[in-house]
Amino acid sequence: MARNNAYHVISRNNGWAVKREGASKAAGVFSTKNDAEKASDKFRDKSYDVIVHKSDGTISEWKRGR
Repeated sequence: MARNNAYHVISRNNGWAVKREGASKAAGVFSTKNDAEKASDKFRDKSYDVIVHKSDGTISEWKRGR
């Protein structure tokens, strides 16, 4: 189950965003999904879960915080 301290990698317009759950703005926007996932690692290092979505919005991977 998602907690408020999770970050999501989501498809956004012509790119990918890393957004904290419940936030109104993205922590970062990237041109590729791979770049967004790499950027999300800094949040995993701080014990946040990262939930990676497919372009259709479904969850493809749930990475637990370290």
